[in-house]
Amino acid sequence: MYLADYHIHSTCSFDANNPMAEMSSAAYARGISEICFTDHCDFDIPDTMQVGPDLFEIPEKQRRQFADALKKAPPDQTLRLGLELGEANHDPERALKIYKMEGYDFVIGSLHNLLGLEDFYDIKYTSMEQCHQLYDRYLDELVELAAIPCFDVMGHIGYCLRYMSRQGFNVELSMSRNGDRIDTLLRTLIHSGRGIELNCADLVPGGRDCALGLTFPSTPILRRYRELGGEIITVGSDAHSLLASGLGVREGYLLLRENGFKYVTVFSRHKPEFIKI
Repeated sequence: MYLADYHIHSTCSFDANNPMAEMSSAAYARGISEICFTDHCDFDIPDTMQVGPDLFEIPEKQRRQFADALKKAPPDQTLRLGLELGEANHDPERALKIYKMEGYDFVIGSLHNLLGLEDFYDIKYTSMEQCHQLYDRYLDELVELAAIPCFDVMGHIGYCLRYMSRQGFNVELSMSRNGDRIDTLLRTLIHSGRGIELNCADLVPGGRDCALGLTFPSTPILRRYRELGGEIITVGSDAHSLLASGLGVREGYLLLRENGFKYVTVFSRHKPEFIKI
């Protein structure tokens, strides 16, 4: 099985521990044939804004690390360079400029925090009412983000639920409660020729402190995406360390197959290619 991990971080991200060459080597040891580095570029965390507002080119640190990783990679491993572009709906004009830059193969569009608030990771959750309010706002902002053509796939849909669950609030991103907005979100992505990520960071133990046995999005959302005609889908470990590099990708492929998907997607210069599962 040809395995591709399209969500990996290196020390070009503020919260990761290892350079690209080490991350790609660890992924290869897990049987990963292709990886895409997707280091953070978050509009609401100035220290992670590696590109823009004045200089729209690949940062030297990324160039150096990627060249070194390419030099050290085995001949049967493919490496791609991308970004995880966070909170693009908070600065759409700059996001579009970043997406059009030369040199990147792939961009994930993610939402880690609501406008004016801290990352969901840092919020103290105190009630189900608070959680539902935040996650309703999260869905509204995802719909805003989907309308901006500045990414190739939307990352870890349901991200906020990871941290609510870790604090004991098991809120579900359900079609019964939020079906209209979820359909609007998925249809917007499908009709604009973009896709979604299956984020496997919490699928299997070993890479995260507290694996939940879940994917983002959840299985019902995956099924709905396919029912609506969605085909473009990448799989990512969302690794920030060697222990997590490539972890959960094989299991993610199997989950996709169980839910009727026949292909996963890889990218070169933002052009999708479909790989049979």
